[in-house]
Amino acid sequence: MAPKYSIITTCKGRLHNLKQTLPEFLKQENTEVIVVDYDCPDGTADYVARVHPTVRVVAVRDKPRFNTSHARNLGATAAKGEFLIFLDADVVIAEDFVQRIDPHMVDRSFARFGPPAKNSLRGSCVVRRQDFKNIGGYDELLGGYEGEDLELYIRLRMIGAKEVILKPVIVREVIAQDTKERVRYRDHDLKMQFLRGQLYSSAKEMVMSVLGTTVLKLSLREKILEEINRTLPEVYSGDKDFLLEVNLPDKYTRGFLSEWEFSRSIAIKAKRKKI
Repeated sequence: MAPKYSIITTCKGRLHNLKQTLPEFLKQENTEVIVVDYDCPDGTADYVARVHPTVRVVAVRDKPRFNTSHARNLGATAAKGEFLIFLDADVVIAEDFVQRIDPHMVDRSFARFGPPAKNSLRGSCVVRRQDFKNIGGYDELLGGYEGEDLELYIRLRMIGAKEVILKPVIVREVIAQDTKERVRYRDHDLKMQFLRGQLYSSAKEMVMSVLGTTVLKLSLREKILEEINRTLPEVYSGDKDFLLEVNLPDKYTRGFLSEWEFSRSIAIKAKRKKI
C-alpha cells in the first residue's frame, strides 16, 4: 500500500545538515522519504544507503551547478505518496509534523509557510502529487534562489488549489547557513538571480492567464528567459527600465474574416525605484 506522504529532500554539499534532519524525517507516520543526491561531493547516496537503508535514493552525476527545481522534480518522479512534502536538507521538523499538517491536506489543497516564517523556510511546501504533475512540476528554467517556489504556487492557485498557510512551530529549527554556503554551486549575486526569476515569473503568469493554461511549451519559456537575460545587467543596475513584449498567435479560426490576421501582445514592465 502506498504511503500518504512522500518527503523529498535534495542534497548538494549539505550532508552535514542531512545527518541532523534525516532522522526526523524518518519518524513521520505513513510517510516515505526520498533523498536526491544531486552530484553531491560528500557521497550522500552511499551514506544514506548504508546508514538509512529504508530511504529511497535518487542519484545524478555530472551536475556541477545545483538546479533545485530539477532535483525536486527527480524526487517527485520517484515518489509514491498522495502528497509530496518538499523540505530542504537544513530543515529540522517536529516529530508530529505530518500529524499536524494532515487535517489540512484534503483534495485540491496545497500548504506552504508564510509570515512569520523566515525566508529560508518558505520554499518548503506540501502539494498533492496529481496536481503537481498536472501543472508540470517545478519550472527547471529557474534553478534556485529565483522564486521557483513562488512560481509553483502561482500555477497551483490557477488550477483552483486551496492554499493553506502552515505555522512555523511545526519546524524545530532551520540550520543556519552563511552566504558562502548558499552560493557555493550557484551564481553569486542572489539578488540579481531573484530579480531574474521575478521578471520571468511575471511574464509567464501573464502569458498563462491569456492562453488559459498552466503548462507552456519549453520553446516559449526559453524565448522569454532569453529576452530577460539579454537586458538583465542593465535593468539590475538601474541603467535601463525593463520592457518585454510577448507576441501571441491568434487562437481562433476566423472563418468569415479569414483574410484578416489577428494577434495579441503582452507587455511586462519593471524599473528600479529612484531613491
